[in-house]
Amino acid sequence: MKWHALIVMFGVVGVGAAHAGETALRTTDAKTADEVEQTFAALDRNDDKRISKQEAQRRTELRDRFAGVDASGDGYLSRNEFRARPSSEPFE
Repeated sequence: MKWHALIVMFGVVGVGAAHAGETALRTTDAKTADEVEQTFAALDRNDDKRISKQEAQRRTELRDRFAGVDASGDGYLSRNEFRARPSSEPFE
């Protein structure tokens, strides 16, 4: 279920916050560096400047391709690894 649907369904926040949440957690069509950065920040739940396998579980597309994007093989995605993935990878 999309984030905005959950927010509307539970009435937790207003329309503006729902739009902001949807934008930050969008799974398709990010085109700009800012959108890529917003997605990285949204996935990096503990703000350690990397995405763990556990954090990647929030996105099916990323979870399924994690090993291929993790160029260093350390079990984490750095900002550089996340940015460098093929542009066809729909993580935003």
